[in-house]
Order: sequence, then structure tokens, then C-alpha cells
Amino acid sequence: MVSMFRTALVAGALTTGVASAVSTASAAPFPEVNGHTDNWVNEGTPSVEYDNGYKVDSQAEVRSALDQCKDRSVSCVTTTVSSPTQVTKWFDVENTGTGTGPIENCGQGEGEINQTIGGTHTFTWGWNVGGSVDVTLKDVLKVGATAQYNESTAEAKSGDIRITVKKGEKGMLKMGYDMERSISDVTIQGGKFGVAKITGLRLEIPLKGAMRVGTDVVQCGGTLLNGR
Repeated sequence: MVSMFRTALVAGALTTGVASAVSTASAAPFPEVNGHTDNWVNEGTPSVEYDNGYKVDSQAEVRSALDQCKDRSVSCVTTTVSSPTQVTKWFDVENTGTGTGPIENCGQGEGEINQTIGGTHTFTWGWNVGGSVDVTLKDVLKVGATAQYNESTAEAKSGDIRITVKKGEKGMLKMGYDMERSISDVTIQGGKFGVAKITGLRLEIPLKGAMRVGTDVVQCGGTLLNGR
């Protein structure tokens, strides 16, 4: 796998794909995860327990309890279970110029393939009580403050890079985002169901300006991030 490059993050709406300018080369500073297979957010099962002993782990019911925190008459206190962690989440991206998937150099020809490839990927983030992050709740609960959260739950970003595929290799453009992950408990007082405690609230949001672009190159018999 060749070096990865940091790009400038360009803020935009979900449907906006803005070409990213590649700046100085730098390796991702955080542990790297495969965005095609990673399911950290939903691996944890949140639950809510009321002061009468009733406990339920239905995602819909936990979200219903959490939504009470939007009411100013309800007191919600968040406790972070452990220190937030950061990862770089990578995805293989189709080449918008050819749309043919991996660039393969697996035949009988000689030499290496050098070309510039580009594409767009829509990054999404959320938590494990109904997908997308509710901005109002995020602010009330004071979660994700250190991540300089961008107030949307999905953004389409574009990037391009020069790829080199040697004889016997195949490769694709890959795009990544530095993400912050946290697990919190939330104590609720004054809600319609009385005192309640939500445990195992998982949140994943992007670090500001932390979109990356690189190349995913493997041997012809190997497997790319997207399983090809």
C-alpha cells in the first residue's frame, strides 16, 4: 500500500462533491479501520433502565427516552464511560473517469500503470440509537465536543490521486475520514417515565478538516478493502 495524503476538507451539503486539493503527504495518525466492514457503532447494544427496575434494550425505546433530553424541563447528565478514541475510516472509491472498479495489472503485459484517478464518496456518521446524530441532542448532552463536529450527518467528498500499479498488482482510490468514537451513559431526571439511565450510548463523528485520500493497492490474488 502506498503513502496516503491529507486533503483539505471542504464543507458542503450532502449532494455537493467538491474536488479536494491534495497537500503534503502524511500517514494517518490514528489506527486504521475498513469502512466497508467496520460496524463499531452498532456493535454495542444500548439499554435504558428506570427507577422502578424496568429495563429495555429496544433501540426505539432507548431513543424515545433520550429524546426527552430536548425538553428544558428534563435534566440529563452525560458520563463518558472511557476516553474518546480516534480512528481513520477508509473506503475504496470507484474511479469516476472509468467506472471500471480496480485498476488491474494482472495480465501478460509488462511495466507499471501510472494514472491519476478521482472519485466521490459520501461519508456518514451517527450513534447506536437510530442512526444519524441529532444536533440538538448532541449539544444538550455535550458529547463529541472535542471533535469539532460538523452539523450534518452525511457529506459527499471528492478526491483524486496519482496511482502506481506495478506488474502483478491491482488498486483503487481510497478515501478516509478521521473519526472520534465515544461511549457514554446518560442519566435522565424529570422525564415522563421518571428517573432513567441509558447505558452504552455509542457515538462516532468526524474530526474537523480530517478527510484523507490515498491508494489501496494489493497483489492480484489479494483482497481490497471493498472485498474485490
